[in-house]
Amino acid sequence: MKLIPSLGFLLIAAVANAQDLPHRPDAPKTNDPAAPIALGTFVHERIYPDTTIPDGMVWVPRGKVWHAEELNSCEWCMKPMTFKRAAFDKKMSSMWLLEVALTITDTELGQACIRAGRCREGNPLLGTGGRSMQYGIRLPIIAAAWMTTAWFRKGDKRYHIGGMKHWYVLPLIYHAASAVGIASGIGR
Repeated sequence: MKLIPSLGFLLIAAVANAQDLPHRPDAPKTNDPAAPIALGTFVHERIYPDTTIPDGMVWVPRGKVWHAEELNSCEWCMKPMTFKRAAFDKKMSSMWLLEVALTITDTELGQACIRAGRCREGNPLLGTGGRSMQYGIRLPIIAAAWMTTAWFRKGDKRYHIGGMKHWYVLPLIYHAASAVGIASGIGR
Protein backbone atom coordinates (compact mmCIF):
# COMPACT_ATOMS: atom_id res chain seq x y z
CA MET A 1 0.00 0.00 0.00
CA LYS A 2 2.79 2.44 0.76
CA LEU A 3 4.60 1.51 -2.45
CA ILE A 4 2.25 3.42 -4.75
CA PRO A 5 2.49 6.80 -2.91
CA SER A 6 6.29 6.38 -2.70
CA LEU A 7 6.53 5.73 -6.45
CA GLY A 8 4.29 8.73 -7.11
CA PHE A 9 6.49 10.97 -4.97
CA LEU A 10 9.63 9.76 -6.78
CA LEU A 11 7.96 10.36 -10.16
CA ILE A 12 7.03 13.94 -9.20
CA ALA A 13 10.55 14.58 -7.87
CA ALA A 14 12.11 13.25 -11.08
CA VAL A 15 9.85 15.31 -13.37
CA ALA A 16 10.15 18.63 -11.48
CA ASN A 17 12.83 20.99 -12.75
CA ALA A 18 15.56 22.15 -10.42
CA GLN A 19 15.82 25.84 -9.63
CA ASP A 20 18.89 27.85 -10.45
CA LEU A 21 20.35 29.30 -7.29
CA PRO A 22 21.47 32.94 -7.35
CA HIS A 23 25.20 33.42 -7.83
CA ARG A 24 27.35 35.66 -5.71
CA PRO A 25 28.93 38.35 -7.89
CA ASP A 26 32.32 37.95 -6.19
CA ALA A 27 32.42 34.14 -6.43
CA PRO A 28 35.32 32.70 -8.44
CA LYS A 29 34.29 31.39 -11.85
CA THR A 30 36.85 28.61 -11.99
CA ASN A 31 37.76 25.49 -10.07
CA ASP A 32 41.45 25.98 -10.80
CA PRO A 33 43.35 25.99 -7.45
CA ALA A 34 46.19 27.93 -9.10
CA ALA A 35 43.90 30.82 -9.96
CA PRO A 36 44.61 34.00 -7.99
CA ILE A 37 42.45 34.56 -4.93
CA ALA A 38 40.76 37.92 -4.54
CA LEU A 39 41.74 39.60 -1.29
CA GLY A 40 38.91 40.94 0.81
CA THR A 41 37.40 40.89 4.27
CA PHE A 42 37.95 37.17 4.80
CA VAL A 43 41.23 36.74 2.88
CA HIS A 44 44.50 38.55 3.67
CA GLU A 45 48.09 38.16 2.55
CA ARG A 46 49.35 39.11 6.02
CA ILE A 47 47.64 39.28 9.36
CA TYR A 48 48.52 41.39 12.38
CA PRO A 49 47.21 41.45 15.95
CA ASP A 50 44.88 44.31 15.02
CA THR A 51 43.55 42.67 11.82
CA THR A 52 39.77 42.60 12.22
CA ILE A 53 37.95 39.29 12.17
CA PRO A 54 34.27 38.61 12.94
CA ASP A 55 33.38 36.90 16.21
CA GLY A 56 33.26 33.13 15.93
CA MET A 57 35.99 32.99 13.27
CA VAL A 58 39.73 32.26 13.23
CA TRP A 59 42.51 32.78 10.69
CA VAL A 60 43.72 29.66 8.88
CA PRO A 61 46.67 29.57 6.44
CA ARG A 62 45.71 28.32 2.97
CA GLY A 63 48.74 28.46 0.70
CA LYS A 64 50.22 31.94 0.81
CA VAL A 65 47.13 33.71 2.15
CA TRP A 66 45.14 33.68 5.39
CA HIS A 67 41.44 32.80 5.29
CA ALA A 68 38.88 33.57 7.97
CA GLU A 69 37.06 30.33 8.80
CA GLU A 70 34.26 29.59 11.27
CA LEU A 71 35.22 27.96 14.57
CA ASN A 72 35.30 24.14 14.39
CA SER A 73 34.65 24.11 10.63
CA CYS A 74 38.05 22.62 9.72
CA GLU A 75 40.99 20.76 11.29
CA TRP A 76 42.87 23.94 12.26
CA CYS A 77 39.79 25.96 13.26
CA MET A 78 39.64 25.34 17.01
CA LYS A 79 39.31 28.30 19.35
CA PRO A 80 42.79 29.69 20.11
CA MET A 81 44.03 29.55 23.70
CA THR A 82 47.17 30.11 25.71
CA PHE A 83 49.83 27.40 25.87
CA LYS A 84 49.25 26.94 29.60
CA ARG A 85 45.54 26.35 29.11
CA ALA A 86 46.13 24.08 26.11
CA ALA A 87 48.59 21.93 28.07
CA PHE A 88 46.93 21.78 31.46
CA ASP A 89 43.17 21.97 31.07
CA LYS A 90 41.03 19.06 32.24
CA LYS A 91 40.84 17.29 28.89
CA MET A 92 44.53 17.40 28.09
CA SER A 93 45.69 16.65 31.63
CA SER A 94 43.35 13.69 32.03
CA MET A 95 44.39 12.20 28.67
CA TRP A 96 48.11 12.40 29.39
CA LEU A 97 47.90 11.49 33.10
CA LEU A 98 45.96 8.39 32.08
CA GLU A 99 48.82 7.62 29.68
CA VAL A 100 51.36 8.01 32.50
CA ALA A 101 49.29 5.60 34.64
CA LEU A 102 49.06 3.09 31.77
CA THR A 103 52.82 3.37 31.19
CA ILE A 104 53.58 2.73 34.87
CA THR A 105 51.21 -0.26 34.89
CA ASP A 106 52.79 -1.63 31.71
CA THR A 107 56.32 -1.17 33.09
CA GLU A 108 55.56 -2.83 36.43
CA LEU A 109 53.74 -5.78 34.82
CA GLY A 110 56.66 -6.18 32.43
CA GLN A 111 59.18 -6.06 35.27
CA ALA A 112 57.30 -8.79 37.16
CA CYS A 113 57.28 -10.94 34.02
CA ILE A 114 61.00 -10.32 33.37
CA ARG A 115 61.94 -11.14 36.99
CA ALA A 116 59.96 -14.39 36.80
CA GLY A 117 61.84 -15.29 33.58
CA ARG A 118 58.65 -15.77 31.55
CA CYS A 119 59.36 -12.99 29.06
CA ARG A 120 61.85 -10.40 27.84
CA GLU A 121 61.54 -6.80 26.68
CA GLY A 122 60.50 -6.68 23.04
CA ASN A 123 61.01 -2.94 22.47
CA PRO A 124 64.53 -2.35 21.09
CA LEU A 125 64.53 1.24 22.42
CA LEU A 126 64.33 -0.06 25.99
CA GLY A 127 67.34 -2.36 25.71
CA THR A 128 67.45 -5.04 28.39
CA GLY A 129 64.30 -3.64 29.92
CA GLY A 130 65.52 -2.43 33.31
CA ARG A 131 63.00 -0.41 35.33
CA SER A 132 65.12 2.75 35.46
CA MET A 133 65.84 2.53 31.73
CA GLN A 134 62.15 2.15 30.90
CA TYR A 135 61.08 5.07 33.06
CA GLY A 136 64.04 7.15 31.87
CA ILE A 137 63.06 6.68 28.24
CA ARG A 138 59.27 6.41 28.26
CA LEU A 139 58.32 9.26 30.62
CA PRO A 140 60.34 11.96 28.77
CA ILE A 141 58.82 10.77 25.49
CA ILE A 142 55.34 11.16 27.02
CA ALA A 143 56.24 14.63 28.33
CA ALA A 144 57.54 15.68 24.89
CA ALA A 145 54.38 14.33 23.19
CA TRP A 146 52.23 16.18 25.75
CA MET A 147 53.95 19.49 25.04
CA THR A 148 53.87 18.91 21.27
CA THR A 149 50.14 18.17 21.40
CA ALA A 150 49.58 21.31 23.48
CA TRP A 151 51.52 23.39 20.94
CA PHE A 152 49.38 22.07 18.06
CA ARG A 153 46.22 22.60 20.06
CA LYS A 154 46.81 26.17 21.21
CA GLY A 155 46.81 28.17 17.96
CA ASP A 156 47.65 31.84 18.58
CA LYS A 157 45.26 33.88 20.66
CA ARG A 158 46.89 37.22 19.85
CA TYR A 159 46.55 36.77 16.05
CA HIS A 160 43.26 34.77 16.23
CA ILE A 161 44.89 31.75 14.54
CA GLY A 162 43.01 28.50 15.12
CA GLY A 163 44.42 25.43 16.83
CA MET A 164 44.26 21.75 15.92
CA LYS A 165 40.78 20.29 16.37
CA HIS A 166 41.64 16.54 16.58
CA TRP A 167 44.56 16.84 19.02
CA TYR A 168 43.44 13.79 21.00
CA VAL A 169 44.57 11.29 18.34
CA LEU A 170 48.19 11.17 19.59
CA PRO A 171 47.26 10.39 23.22
CA LEU A 172 44.90 7.66 22.00
CA ILE A 173 47.73 6.08 20.00
CA TYR A 174 49.87 6.07 23.14
CA HIS A 175 46.97 4.57 25.13
CA ALA A 176 46.63 1.77 22.58
CA ALA A 177 50.36 0.98 22.71
CA SER A 178 50.31 0.85 26.52
CA ALA A 179 47.14 -1.26 26.49
CA VAL A 180 48.86 -3.80 24.23
CA GLY A 181 51.79 -3.94 26.67
CA ILE A 182 49.45 -4.39 29.62
CA ALA A 183 47.49 -7.11 27.84
CA SER A 184 50.68 -9.01 27.02
CA GLY A 185 51.90 -8.58 30.62
CA ILE A 186 48.65 -9.95 32.01
CA GLY A 187 48.66 -12.81 29.50
CA ARG A 188 52.03 -14.08 30.72
